[in-house]
Amino acid sequence: MLKKLLALAWVVIVVFSISCKGPQGEVGPKGDKGDTGATGATGATGAAGKDGEGGSSAFVLVSGADTTDAEGGFLTGLTGVTAADKTVLENAAVHVYLKVGDAYWPIPGIVGFTTGASQFTAVHYVNGTNFFVEIFQTNWSEDVDVAPKRIVQGIKVVVIPATVLKLNANINFKSYEETIAALGLTDQDIKLSEL
Repeated sequence: MLKKLLALAWVVIVVFSISCKGPQGEVGPKGDKGDTGATGATGATGAAGKDGEGGSSAFVLVSGADTTDAEGGFLTGLTGVTAADKTVLENAAVHVYLKVGDAYWPIPGIVGFTTGASQFTAVHYVNGTNFFVEIFQTNWSEDVDVAPKRIVQGIKVVVIPATVLKLNANINFKSYEETIAALGLTDQDIKLSEL
């Protein structure tokens, strides 16, 4: 029993002595700088770099097509794509919007027309020196075997290179207006379809 009491007393003394705090000492003198020396003057600003090449920023492709073709779709794109642009375009995110009833409808998706509704999807690819964006009707509300003729107010395709996309992952791509605002796109970033 005595051993247990001595052990307990020892533990209490150790805890008590550790928890005691003595008075704070004074701040010591400032040390010398040693061998590093004083900070030097700021250097001159370097020359501005050259503008980048190879399509490093997003752009909006605007199509003049307003009526579906014989297969019920639209075709838009660019000609004269360079080898550097080809790599960027093949790895870019492409968002398609059809303007109907003064609103931009995101594709893939359903678009409402005054005569019915159609579901559209889109694909993009580079073939040779041409960049194609094909928009297809995959379903429609009318009870007909072939895709009905659809008329839109405009087609806009936002092309976002992968390097730009990863810096803008939180954009609401379902809204054309929010997409171009978030990317800071202006009239200078518009390219007209050449197909």
